[in-house]
Amino acid sequence: MEKPLPETQINPYYYELELIHPMEQYLTIKGYIVQHEVKIGFCRADLVGFKKNEVLAVELKLKEWNKALIQARNYQLGADYVYIGIPLLRAGSLLRKKQTILESEGIGVYTINEKSGAVHQLLPAQPSSKKFGTLELKPRTHHRKKPRQLL
Repeated sequence: MEKPLPETQINPYYYELELIHPMEQYLTIKGYIVQHEVKIGFCRADLVGFKKNEVLAVELKLKEWNKALIQARNYQLGADYVYIGIPLLRAGSLLRKKQTILESEGIGVYTINEKSGAVHQLLPAQPSSKKFGTLELKPRTHHRKKPRQLL
């Protein structure tokens, strides 16, 4: 009698916020200084990585591929490379519907594995030909509350 295969626990992502940590870790390991919610044009990129003279923007999505494309095209105005980051289990859906457009626009795709959190570059981004501005790394500011005075 054959032993049943061990069950693998896949934890689907329910919120885009859950994609931030593994994606940020991946970019940091690749040598980028990462900032969240950076304004580029009329949108805010979920993550922007800065490395030497290179800027990489990532829009994280669970669905709404058309919205992701609009945002990614916008980010090409200020970033050298632009990616859409998605859960691995959704990659088939995105590529089936949008692979030709992604390739022609030079927008790359990162997948985040639901089980391990590992990030993989599924489709490489091309250098943006639409870039006309430069994003700069902003120093992090920590807001401290003033100490309360006791009367």
